[in-house]
Amino acid sequence: MSPRPLRAVFLDLDDTLLDTAGILLRPARLEAGAAMVAAGLPGTAEEAAEGLARIARERPGENPFEALAAEKGADPIRVGYAGWNAFFRRAVPERMPLMEGVAGGLAALRARGVLLLLVTFGDVATQEAKVRATGVADLVDRVVYEPLAPASDKGRAFRSLCAELGLDPSECAAVGDRPDAEIAAAKRLGMRTVRVRRGEHRRLEPRGPGETADATVETFAEAVERLS
Repeated sequence: MSPRPLRAVFLDLDDTLLDTAGILLRPARLEAGAAMVAAGLPGTAEEAAEGLARIARERPGENPFEALAAEKGADPIRVGYAGWNAFFRRAVPERMPLMEGVAGGLAALRARGVLLLLVTFGDVATQEAKVRATGVADLVDRVVYEPLAPASDKGRAFRSLCAELGLDPSECAAVGDRPDAEIAAAKRLGMRTVRVRRGEHRRLEPRGPGETADATVETFAEAVERLS
């Protein structure tokens, strides 16, 4: 049976439409490292930033701030939270470009009459700044912010938007970089899924079929092709 016509695409922002890892990750880790050192982590901010990068590389999916604090014999709660808070709640540049091919891909989907729904997770003020800096709000139909919290779940926003807009999940697709976030949330609802495997979470492997995208690509332009 062929899939139902596509009515809406749920989009991720970081490392899907915006090169967050390339533009923001190194400065964010340095700021997090400085905050952790100030909170009691031994060493320098640069050493802490390198440690955070190493843990993210070797143990994707683990909280790197708590892990680094534990490695160094510091309080993982106090020092880990200091790093986490500085990493996610930081200033962003006033202007940032979307990745190559993103604007054209979004325009192509819109030309087909597909609704574009951007659901982005993180500190709301920081994510709002990214949206302003990229101008992406003008290229999509709705922007929804999923607040930063231990129980954050993009599925909540997906379900709410489907109910509000009268969308059947089987007529929807989700495109994002994280198998444990937007891909898992979309698959639970029965949406089509495309993973853009790049950026900070490119090494994160799915933990079973529930996190395995229907297609995996390297660029957003390729994702749009898979949705044709």
